[in-house]
Amino acid sequence: MNTILVVFFIVLVIWLLFRLLNFDGNNVDVEKKENGSVLKAKKQSFLARIFSKPLPYDDEAITWCANFLIIDKNTLISILRNTSAYYSHFKLAKRSGGYRTISAPNEALLNIQRIIYKRTLLTVNIHPASMGFRKNFSVTHNAKAHLGNNHILKVDLFDFFGSIKKDRVIKTFEKIGYPVNISQVLAELCTLGGKLPQGAPTSPTLSNIIAFNMDIELASIAQKNSLRYTRYADDLTFSGTDIAFEPLLTDIDVIIRKENFIIQRKKTRFLTEKKRKIVTGISISSGEKMTIPRAKRREIRKNMHYILTKGLVEHQRFRGSTDPVYLQRLMGYLNFWLMVEPENEYVKRSIAALKKLKIT
Repeated sequence: MNTILVVFFIVLVIWLLFRLLNFDGNNVDVEKKENGSVLKAKKQSFLARIFSKPLPYDDEAITWCANFLIIDKNTLISILRNTSAYYSHFKLAKRSGGYRTISAPNEALLNIQRIIYKRTLLTVNIHPASMGFRKNFSVTHNAKAHLGNNHILKVDLFDFFGSIKKDRVIKTFEKIGYPVNISQVLAELCTLGGKLPQGAPTSPTLSNIIAFNMDIELASIAQKNSLRYTRYADDLTFSGTDIAFEPLLTDIDVIIRKENFIIQRKKTRFLTEKKRKIVTGISISSGEKMTIPRAKRREIRKNMHYILTKGLVEHQRFRGSTDPVYLQRLMGYLNFWLMVEPENEYVKRSIAALKKLKIT
């Protein structure tokens, strides 16, 4: 009996020593400048080093990814052990009411995701109907595609990023050409809680790549019905001279469900000739040119008038506004208006006036 206990304790000591000396996580602080950033791996406690579960990724894949991502291997291991610790969260108000949660990666993970975007995702083909998150494309391109059409059907997808699960991200990296073990590591670095987070620089492009098949089928339906189709993130727009609303929506719903997305019914809009037509924040109601919605134009003109006649301080006091970036916000609206109407002289004069006001 004593011999068995002695053997047991010897084995236990050897195991503990092995865990301490050969642990694949970080047992020392790591601080290394990479691409101008400081990346840190937190030192783990004695007990954490002994009882930490092994990562579900093979060492070869981790080593390859560390080299590919230009990052210290121990730092990468630390991130893979608990990716959620490398995000901060905040809420942003939505135009339609309520809030959306933004999950922003910290500097170390942000740098990793930027490298994945530039070296892996940037060159992958996406469907021409996809207008969002593309270089040299904006909401104006999305709206212009539907200018002059009598009927417009607007469809919104529910929780677009959240509907894209980690398994689909892994398959996407495999289709790009990475082996499954490396795809698993890359997918872990691009997901949070098993889905795409809003706030990661990789999420928009990954969503466009993953939605490619859906875009193909929706564009095909549009073509069969002599319609135009575009998608800006989770906003789907169909337009034409005549839309059979119910049959078209039924066909759209079948495709969207097959691709594991869900239509947000309360945001579905069918706009006919007499209805105001706003596509991704831009009015195309005239059928001839794009502009910002009439209510927003009036609001901007009114605010500009009072600022230039009464002064910024008096205007904000009258409005009861304590917004420290009120002027910058108004400038943002004017710049958006100018993007939609590049030749609008009133907007150009207003921007110039605000710039002078900021200097003085």
